[in-house]
Amino acid sequence: MPGVVFYEGKSEIDGSPIVGIATWGSENEKTGPLIQTWIMRSDMHPVVAINEGADASICGSCPLRGLIRPIAEKTHKGGYAGETVNKSRACYVLVYNAPAQVYKKYKSGGYPELTKEFAKKFFGMGLRYGSYGDPVAIPMKNWKLLESLCSDTAPGYTHQWKNKKFSNWKTKLMASTHSLKENEDASSAGWRTFRTVNDVSEIDSSEIVCPASPEAGMKKTCAMCGACNGRRNKSDARKSIAIVSHGSHKHKFVSEVIASA
Repeated sequence: MPGVVFYEGKSEIDGSPIVGIATWGSENEKTGPLIQTWIMRSDMHPVVAINEGADASICGSCPLRGLIRPIAEKTHKGGYAGETVNKSRACYVLVYNAPAQVYKKYKSGGYPELTKEFAKKFFGMGLRYGSYGDPVAIPMKNWKLLESLCSDTAPGYTHQWKNKKFSNWKTKLMASTHSLKENEDASSAGWRTFRTVNDVSEIDSSEIVCPASPEAGMKKTCAMCGACNGRRNKSDARKSIAIVSHGSHKHKFVSEVIASA
């Protein structure tokens, strides 16, 4: 995927070294033609990061990250061989696919820095905050440059909504939630929410099912919808969004992924 580096520096979450990469030409059927953005540790392969717990730098308190356990508890063959292993990871992002490919290209110098000469690549495009990684890990000022180049901004989500340090993101991002209690807490703090459920029957009257989801018949792409763009202001009474969970507890770490990086 062609792209550019739009941030290299410290994580706003824990100060560790991270990188932000914007790519175009995605064939993601759910999101549609959006500028995709990848937030990763700049000093280690994403598969290593999730198995050592270093992905906290770009995912913060997300409960879908899984648990870090001794390597003796590893149950799958081959792949990562460090001292610890990730267990029960439920994130839908398969890091050994797109994130691993993006990281490999980044480390080989395949992504130049964002300059004016690349501006035309963003014109007329919508922006997806965090195709992988939590957007708040990168300073807002660095996102503003991308915003100024793109025609629209959607979607975006954060699990850091409980941290008041990131409260200014509520006008751009949805609070990622996993229960009605979390919805209530986030709403009280001024956020709209994006909640994962096990079945559509669990969706509350304050929510609508994600129009880009299979359960909604994939009536729209994220690029067409634009509903997951935070709460514009206090008078923004739009409903929150819910989606049936499409994460997985299955693991698949391929040794070639790391070896070829």
